[in-house]
Parts: sequence; C-alpha cells; structure tokens
Amino acid sequence: MRHDLVIADGTVVIPGDGTIRADVAADDGTISAIARPNTLSGARIVDASDKYVLPGAIDPHTHHGIYRGLEADAESESRSDLVGGVTTIGNFFRRAGSYEDIMESYFAEAESNYYHDYFFSLGLLSFEHIDEIPLIIDDLGITSFKWYMNYKYAAAEKFGVDCEMRDDFGDALVKTLAAQDAPTTLGYHSENVEITNALSGGNVYITSETEDDESDSGEGYEVMVEEFPDYAEMQSMVAGAALAKAHDYDDSFYAVHISAGRTADELAALKTAGYDLRGETCTHYLTLTTEECDERMKVNPPVRGQSDRETLWDRVADGTISCIGTDHCANVSADKIGSGIRDSALGFPSSSTMLPLILSEGVNEGRISLERAVEVTSTNTAKAWNLFPKKGTIRVGSDADLAVVDLDETKTVTPELLQGAADYSIYDGREVTGWPTHTIVRGEVVYEDGEIVGEKGHGTHIDRPI
Repeated sequence: MRHDLVIADGTVVIPGDGTIRADVAADDGTISAIARPNTLSGARIVDASDKYVLPGAIDPHTHHGIYRGLEADAESESRSDLVGGVTTIGNFFRRAGSYEDIMESYFAEAESNYYHDYFFSLGLLSFEHIDEIPLIIDDLGITSFKWYMNYKYAAAEKFGVDCEMRDDFGDALVKTLAAQDAPTTLGYHSENVEITNALSGGNVYITSETEDDESDSGEGYEVMVEEFPDYAEMQSMVAGAALAKAHDYDDSFYAVHISAGRTADELAALKTAGYDLRGETCTHYLTLTTEECDERMKVNPPVRGQSDRETLWDRVADGTISCIGTDHCANVSADKIGSGIRDSALGFPSSSTMLPLILSEGVNEGRISLERAVEVTSTNTAKAWNLFPKKGTIRVGSDADLAVVDLDETKTVTPELLQGAADYSIYDGREVTGWPTHTIVRGEVVYEDGEIVGEKGHGTHIDRPI
C-alpha cells in the first residue's frame, strides 16, 4: 500500500508505551499505520533517522486576538507555532454578551487564517453566561471554560456585565458544569484579589492607567512579585479546588499558569488528600527568574525566584504538574514597553518556544525524560482539554499531528527565527537545544527545515466532545 505520507525510521515516543524505532504513515489526515522501520511506502517520505517523532505539541493557554484582533493573530501566531512543533492551540476568549451571537464571526475569522488546529475556551463573566453553557456545548462544540478570579469585583466595570463574579457566581458555575452530560474543563486563574488589590493600591492590573510619575519611579520587576505574592495564588488555588471537589468536579478542575513553588506544593498535597485535579505551569516560570526580568516579561502572575523555578521543575517531573502552557499574547514592543514596569502591558509571545525550551531545559538538562516531556506538552494536555485520542498521541486513527525533532540541534532565539508578529522575544539571544525539523498537521507537512510550507486556512476548529 502506498500511503499519503510516511515518516520513516524515526524513534517514536508514545507515553505509556515508551520509544520505538518505526515508520509512521498518514492517510486522509490521520495516522493509518505504524510499522517496522523502512517498511512503508508513501507518496511523500520524510526521513526521520537519528531523530525523534513526537505527537504535535499542544499549547492550551493562548490569548489570540487580545492586542491585534483574532484574524491577524490566527495567521501570524499559528505560522510561528509551526517553527516550534505546535500543532494545536487552545485560545482563551472572553466577551460580554451572548456567545451564541458572538462566536459565528470569530469562527469565520479563525477558520480562514489558522495554519494549525485550535479550540476555544470561553471566559464566563455573568450568570447569563452560565445559563448558556448547555447551548455552548451542544451548538458551538466548546466544552472548556475559564473562571477569572482576577476579575472578581472588576467584571462589571471592565466588561459591562451585571455581575461581580463573587463566590456565588463561582458556585453556580461549578454546579452547572458538573451537571452536564458532556465532559467539560474549568480553567481557573488562581488569585486572591482582596490581597493583590490591597498590595497594589487597587491597581490590580498594573497597567498604563497609573500616573506618569509613578511609571518613572525607577521600580523594577520586583514590584510585580511584591504586589502579586505567591501566597495570594496558593490560597486561591486551594479555595477553588475545594469548591470544585464539593461538587464532585475536581477531576475537571485545571489550575492555569502556576507560578509559585508553594502553589505547586499545595497542589501535590491536595492530590495526596484525594483530590483529582490538574495543574499547569508555563515555560517562563521554568526558564526565567525575577532577577532576569524586565518590562518585556511583565505578566500576571509574575516570574518568581530560583527556588520557585526548581520546585516547579520537580513538580513537573513527579507528576504533580500535568501540563505546560504559555499564556501567549501577540504584541509588538511599541505597544508592550512603556516608560516603566507599571506603564508596560501584560503578556508576551511564547508558544513557538514552548516545546524547544522543555526539550532544552528539561530533557537535555536531565530534569525530565523525553517521555515526560511529551506527556506535559501534548498527551496530558489533550486529555485535560477533552481532545484525546484525536490529539496528543501517535496511534492508528488519531490525527496525524507530528513533530520530527533533532534533540541535538542548537538555535539562538530571535524574532526572525520564530516568524511571528512580534519584533521581540523574552528569550531573545538564548541558545536552545532541541528543535523540530518538520511539523505535520493532519498529515500535511507544514514546516520543513526552517521554512513554513503549509497554508493558512489548513487549521480547523476541534469540535468537542470528541
């Protein structure tokens, strides 16, 4: 049989099964055969000898459309993602108003521009949004949602909704999700805003709304850590998990962007106590420390100290932290960098460096195994966000989303290398070892030896439940 595509003679990594040398074939967008090396024939053959074949990476935590609009971000950021072996992203999206009325235009912008597949996770901001959950699942094919604890007391002013997102809102949200027949996921931003508001003088977002004389005060990145302390994250995560468990929903509770070692340790304690939940950290918390950061790295929660970084790696290795995301936002330095830390914008681009950094700082530095790297960048993520086994694994019948990786290849990170919209990278100048040579999305080679060879519009929305 002659297949559409064969990835030949690579070392295939399948969590739970280990690594095997094999050929992997794809037909009609899905994996059709896995066989002994150099035994399959295909219309297109990619030589993967001396390389590793991984399930395509999944970044579940992006914010496309925040700064530049979804149409622009879908094109530029998915193109950039291919450089780093990302084949699927989850986009957190929130708006006031009915999602039934809103989403048609967003699907249209996305479908014509994404190079790879994507799914939406909707931020719920009001009781009206909670009432819409069954319709969102049945009509829109969206089963993942987000509870933004940082918007507590601020949602009415920020979004114009008639809701302050207090705990009565959260209680109704969790109970409604737990009552659905379809599997759902609740992403949870852990932050006690009563603490962070007090420490930041009520300016919870630390944005350009502050006065110029404050922006030029000479404060450094440490102000972020002081005003968004680790215990405000830790306490909120525990409280949210407890509410989820009270409604027998802890197995669908997902703590996003864990930044603090203390939070990761509490997550481990909850699991020991019988909680079945998931936690995510981001590559910037694993690869940077406060002392290395400036306005480019402004994000909430902030990058913390070296001990936090090492604890997070330990918790990735021991299974406490299940998934890696990036909290990716596409912006350019003119919009990002202000006159000081307070006057600078939140967020930065980083999806395309996710897998290479985990390979470089995790696998090649001996912190985690290659199989564990695949779990936290693909397989576990697919399971957490209701994509598995369509995504996140190499098995017959799964989508042929693959990254062919050279673990020994070192590249210096530059914006030009990453081919996205941003004119900067928080990793600019960093040498990273472990890069894809080829990225395949649903059986199509879309990135090859430094060149984007796919076409925008090839990506599609993943309707869930699978």
